[in-house]
Amino acid sequence: MKYQIHKKFLVPDSFKKIKDLIMNKDFPWRRRDHMAHVGDKDGMYFTYCFYNTMNSKSEFYEPYIIPILKKLQATAPIQIRSNMFISAMFKTSNWHRDYDFKCKTAILYLNDCDGGTELKINNKIIFIKADPNKMLVFDTSVLHRALTSKKEPIRYVINFNYFNSSPTTSEAKNLKLGPNI
Repeated sequence: MKYQIHKKFLVPDSFKKIKDLIMNKDFPWRRRDHMAHVGDKDGMYFTYCFYNTMNSKSEFYEPYIIPILKKLQATAPIQIRSNMFISAMFKTSNWHRDYDFKCKTAILYLNDCDGGTELKINNKIIFIKADPNKMLVFDTSVLHRALTSKKEPIRYVINFNYFNSSPTTSEAKNLKLGPNI
């Protein structure tokens, strides 16, 4: 599997709850100056970390994120965060892979906009439009980049990096658990 798209990924009530949480004006966002690699000039955006470095970082992790991980059939999370891209400050990220080891990346789109994610597979660029409650799942070996909206002022997503099977002993030894940025 290079990528899969799941429309209407969550039941409407669950999707509304997580969307309302993240899109609330008082949600505690943190600023990031680059998307993929330190020193990149791909634009400022805001993020909120639910899980990283083998620990929950948020009171919202258990009630909101664990049910989604179960639906993804994740066996172990690596990093889970929500991203808010303000169109006036961010246009597109550089091409990147979230991690250099075998795992999955999933993106849950929270709002409707003309932005989305581009995947580069076999030298072809595939655009995945951001539609509410759409889940994009792909192997971390796939180069990708974020594109913000040209029409909407803000684009919201939740980004999941996880294992869906136990890593081999050699993969486990090579893990760099922490942000790849």
